Amino acid sequence: MPFDTNFFYLIDHRLIALVMIALLLVASEIGRRLGLSRQDASDSHRALMTGIGGAILGFLGLLLGFSLSMAISRWDDRRDIIVQEANAIGTLSLRAGLLEEPLRKQLRDSLITYSQARVALGGSREQPDLLREARSQSEDLHVVIWSIVEQAKVPSTTNATLASLINSANEVIDLHELRLASLQNHLPSALFYLLLTLAALSVGFLAWGFGAVGHRGRTPIILLAILIGTMILLIMDVNRPQRGMIVVGVASLERAENSIPTPMP
Repeated sequence: MPFDTNFFYLIDHRLIALVMIALLLVASEIGRRLGLSRQDASDSHRALMTGIGGAILGFLGLLLGFSLSMAISRWDDRRDIIVQEANAIGTLSLRAGLLEEPLRKQLRDSLITYSQARVALGGSREQPDLLREARSQSEDLHVVIWSIVEQAKVPSTTNATLASLINSANEVIDLHELRLASLQNHLPSALFYLLLTLAALSVGFLAWGFGAVGHRGRTPIILLAILIGTMILLIMDVNRPQRGMIVVGVASLERAENSIPTPMP
């Protein structure tokens, strides 16, 4: 099995948060105790250890900045795909008005149901059954939508109308796979392992420096560990849009669903 598997993204984010905070606190405590045991170290040795900790912390800050930038870029891509999907559904619903009944009603009814399935696909990963059902329903509706477009190939339908319907239906269907791919386009899990390793090392080295000078307080190092941990959790939250607090909204799809004309009674 390759190193960068999906195993990391199957772990509950709350468990990852607890393990990460615990790791940083343990690293700070180990570093502080080792520093307290070396209070007799020379000034040059202390400066060297503190400098190493500062260098690792600087490298960590650089990686955190790049990681956040990449995570936000992927988040923006997911949001843009949802907007494209909403636009494609809206366009196809408008072009359905070029068809005669009952094809017009059948296509618009199918698009309403399809929009609801696409909204459900943006739900939480904590409900895998609902997500699988939404995906399966979407793929079934692709067949329904395309069959309606095929039925529109009658003498009363002009070539221009038929071509516009085919293009719109193709776009709706193609965006399905694009959206699925965007949901799985995560940062490499190895990057988070590296971030956690550097965070633990930097906190441990700096805690060693505090202990080596006889500073017995834990508050500054603990605050630093919490700050670093919070930043990593923020990156993870943006990177996993269907878990945690930061999600990719589906308001565009909801508006597209509400904009689909319904037949007059």
